[in-house]
Amino acid sequence: MQDQPLHQNEERRRIPVAPVAAVALALAILLFFFLFSSGPQRGSGEAGRLPFAAAEQAYAPRVTLGNFSMSRAENFVHQEVTMLSGDVGNAGDRALQQIEVTVEFHDSLNQVVLRETRRVLGTGAGTLGPGQQRSFVLSFERLPAVWDGRTPTVRVTGLIFA
Repeated sequence: MQDQPLHQNEERRRIPVAPVAAVALALAILLFFFLFSSGPQRGSGEAGRLPFAAAEQAYAPRVTLGNFSMSRAENFVHQEVTMLSGDVGNAGDRALQQIEVTVEFHDSLNQVVLRETRRVLGTGAGTLGPGQQRSFVLSFERLPAVWDGRTPTVRVTGLIFA
């Protein structure tokens, strides 16, 4: 009879393998998703803000942003993603290596409810020469519920000349 209580104590001390493995797998998937699902704008090793000193600020009006459209899609984990598509152009006389923009979403009172800085032309994309234009897509996973649904404002906030 002593064997039975000892056997029961051993079973109580054992950690169920299946639930622990499931939790570990779920945490690994969440970590992977967090690190790699933000898109190339955030997770591509383009850390830090681009310069926006006097020369860059003087050139910024020559960078054209337009032809914006909004769309929604579902990502691989069945979450809705809002995408902002547009065109960036170079109406100046210098080639650009990188372009950074600040995107602002507003509410019905025209107050900023979300502000994010992203690259629309980054490393590896080649240069944007004078007179050239290129399309871009920025994705946003979580937009505030108070966002008014209108196209956000987009302005140049950083440049690197080629």
